[in-house]
Amino acid sequence: MPLTPEEMRALFPITRRYAYLDHAAIAPLATPVRSTMDVFLTRQSEEPFEREHWERLRGQVRNRVAELVVARPESIAFIKNTTTGLGLVAAGLDWESGDNVVGVDREFPANIYPWMDLRRRGVELRLYRPSNGRIEVGAVSRLCDQRTRVLAVSAVQFWNGFRVDLGALRTALRGRDVLLIVDAIQAVGALRIDLSQLAVDYLCAGAQKWLLGPIGAGFAYVGPRMLERLHPAIIGTDSVVRDEEYFDYELTLKPDARRFEEASPNYPGILGMGAAVNLLLRAGPAAVEDAVLRLADRLREELPRRGYQLLLSPGPSSERSGIVSFRHPRMVPVELHGRLRDAGIIISLRGDFLRASPHYYNSDTDVDRLLEALPR
Repeated sequence: MPLTPEEMRALFPITRRYAYLDHAAIAPLATPVRSTMDVFLTRQSEEPFEREHWERLRGQVRNRVAELVVARPESIAFIKNTTTGLGLVAAGLDWESGDNVVGVDREFPANIYPWMDLRRRGVELRLYRPSNGRIEVGAVSRLCDQRTRVLAVSAVQFWNGFRVDLGALRTALRGRDVLLIVDAIQAVGALRIDLSQLAVDYLCAGAQKWLLGPIGAGFAYVGPRMLERLHPAIIGTDSVVRDEEYFDYELTLKPDARRFEEASPNYPGILGMGAAVNLLLRAGPAAVEDAVLRLADRLREELPRRGYQLLLSPGPSSERSGIVSFRHPRMVPVELHGRLRDAGIIISLRGDFLRASPHYYNSDTDVDRLLEALPR
């Protein structure tokens, strides 16, 4: 039987005290996630390290992550966060002076700074400026030319929740040798991601937001074209085929995405992420997306009625995500944020606006608490 929102809610101790609506920032941990990590830490403190045992479990997590995003396990690499995942691309491609990267203005800095740093190698960063908070696929693709190596975009914009049509973006790039790189941290875990249908070249996400996992763990999907072109930024024992040979050196990289896992994996973080992914798979990705969008749509409908302005006017469902950002024309955001925190309601303060981001296990009561605590 699928895991219902009510059943999942019972696994989050934080719900006893708070209406936690801040999954676009840092998610709380469910008890199975914590207990899975505790098992590793307890074993490491009391027993000799058993690499084969933990490697077998790490392989199981790789399979589950691949199942969640509908990809082959061999295409999944474990990383410590989204920034690391994007940095692998910036550091590992064979750039030439005169190349360029196309990105999007107002992206989270993790998807800006790695490309900006390439200026020292003669690579230009071109930023598309969204119109009214929306990314127009044709307009951003027109910034690409014969020297564009990468188009880097977030699946969901962190500040206003706009969801880009990755399929349409790939179609717009057809016939051009441009790698499509996706920061998916504000999408995966909340919205369905099917990499068997989305022809992206590379996608990465940390576990600490919608994946409901711990800080310091994440994954990257490395597509076939990327595997051919991307050289590991760091090469270690785990990058090579003969990863248990310490004296007879042979620099033959593993034939799949594991070549990007250089050494000493974060076992507790990876296993905790695996436990969180198990919860999402038990709930069902389609059911999770439906619940997230339903709660977010309630906020999009009710907030304007109470005098609040949405940063992104509601568009078609294909543009929506679990992020709802808003402000009041006469109220100070930091004061509103403090008032909500005092009332046990957790959302984000981002500059001059507030951002709510409900997940599958949240209830209508959580949304009601937020709405009732906001002054009109």
